[in-house]
Amino acid sequence: MATMEDGKTPTPYQSSKDSSAYLMSIVRTLSSSADFEQREKEKTRIEKAYRESDKQLGELVAENYQDVAKILQAFNGMTKSINESRDKIHKIKEDLNSCKMLLHFKRDELRKLWKDGVEHKAVLSMLEQVEQIKEVQDKMNTYIANKHYLHATDTIVQAVAVLEGPLNGIDALREVKSDLISFKEKMHETLIEELTKQIYERSLPTSSLQRGSQMRLSRKDASVWGWSDGMDSPRKFPKVEGSETSVNKAFEVKEDLNSNPEDNLNNFIAILTESLFVLRKLPDAVERLKIGMKGSLNKLINAATQQIAESSGQQLDSMVNHVQPKYLNELLKLIFQQTRCVAQTHQIFLNNVFRLTSSGMPLHGNHLYDMKDVWSEIQARLQILLSQYLDVRNTMSSRQQIPSGFDEPSMDISQYFSKKKPAKPKKVSLFRFEASQHAISVSSARQQIQQYELDALGHSDNWHIVKVCKPAAFNITAIYKPLKSFIQEVEEIMQTTSGLQEFITDFVQNAFLGQVHARVSENIDTATRVEEEEEGHKCFDALRNVIDEKTRRELGVPRPLLQSTVTVDSSIQELQELMHDLPDYADQFLNMICNVLRDYRDKCHSAYR
Repeated sequence: MATMEDGKTPTPYQSSKDSSAYLMSIVRTLSSSADFEQREKEKTRIEKAYRESDKQLGELVAENYQDVAKILQAFNGMTKSINESRDKIHKIKEDLNSCKMLLHFKRDELRKLWKDGVEHKAVLSMLEQVEQIKEVQDKMNTYIANKHYLHATDTIVQAVAVLEGPLNGIDALREVKSDLISFKEKMHETLIEELTKQIYERSLPTSSLQRGSQMRLSRKDASVWGWSDGMDSPRKFPKVEGSETSVNKAFEVKEDLNSNPEDNLNNFIAILTESLFVLRKLPDAVERLKIGMKGSLNKLINAATQQIAESSGQQLDSMVNHVQPKYLNELLKLIFQQTRCVAQTHQIFLNNVFRLTSSGMPLHGNHLYDMKDVWSEIQARLQILLSQYLDVRNTMSSRQQIPSGFDEPSMDISQYFSKKKPAKPKKVSLFRFEASQHAISVSSARQQIQQYELDALGHSDNWHIVKVCKPAAFNITAIYKPLKSFIQEVEEIMQTTSGLQEFITDFVQNAFLGQVHARVSENIDTATRVEEEEEGHKCFDALRNVIDEKTRRELGVPRPLLQSTVTVDSSIQELQELMHDLPDYADQFLNMICNVLRDYRDKCHSAYR
């Protein structure tokens, strides 16, 4: 009552608690009071409070009569629903017990029906698989025609797995199974051929020989390879060692059926490698590429040769008879450009191989190759090509006949301006042993050794090389600088000495310099030839041989010159050009110039004496 008088609405728990406490207080008061009047007063107070409470309750009921009626109606509805639900649950329970009894009596029949349903479902699944198998051939032809090899590989592998698994015992599919297995076994041949084509043909830039023999890349080729400009070929390659560390192991190969896979070379190489991996033929593909590298590079060089011939407007068969080293220079530049692209594509393939084999099928050491093998084979092919164009066979065979008149060490220039003692007359040999039996046998044995060396260079691999210019040792002058630049690039990539560099060094030092010696010596000997007259006296016949008027005007000299002087000057100019063409051997050519001048001076001095 106190809480109501305070104007606060008590909670049921609080009201119950307060009522109990109030009642206990009244009981204690009545029991503890011994005076009758006191009890009467307490009774009167309680009755008054009761009447007030009854009055308030009546007022509250009158005010909230509608709400109370609604609550009572809702309560009656809920009670009725609960009773109905209880009856329904009881009925369901009885029905479930009845079903349980019926199922118990018909369990064998139901088990049979369940088994029949499982069998029908399995048969339906097999029929769907058979329908899919029938469509495999058409899908394969479509995928391969569009070069969607990854989808083709997944389709054939899944089809064969189904035929060897769930559909293994179906005799009607035996022929289809045999055809698909045969197709799968030959699938890797198609993939290897396509991979070879991508490496040695599709990766090459579309070069155009423009005026001035400048070969440039089209912008399309530059964008495919990611080069900023089509003017230069790439000069930076992935390092040879640790190539597998540069592979992104999280890389996922995707093939879009709505696009041409050849538009993206990197992704297409990854697709071909992934397809071979799915077929479990990746080791065979690596071995095939390793073995076929020689023949593929030969075809590439032959195609480049044909391209140079077409750009020159000449017949390829007739070009070998003309001294045109500029076409050899263009050919080598084109080959260098193409071999860089080939090497880069090999690197892409090897990166994908490392990515797949690091977590899957391992490769044995005799199957796998690396970039050192690629560049070594490229150098070997170039070495054979250069040995043909530089006429190494004939140059080496004539090496024993090279005179050594100008191979003395270079002298101080001041010696040419100092006084010298009169030159002693040279001794003339009375006879030689060149035609003796011993000399002939030694010469034959030396030629056999040289032939063996040439065969070891690769002349015996049945590679027919059609040439764009006449073979000659002096072709080295037109190609030495670009060849040297390419060799330095290869050595930077391989981190080792280039075998091609050793070949060029050996050729220049042991063959070309000797041929230059012989050529200069022959010209000087012809210009300063000594002839014997009738009285038996020797004279310098070349003193009487002067240049004609036409030659004097061409040279722009005020007075006639000796023919021998013009010949010596021409030889010196030729040696100067060789110093520019082969700067690494400038010291040798300078030494030859000094020796030519010294020898000519001595001969002139002897003649005037």
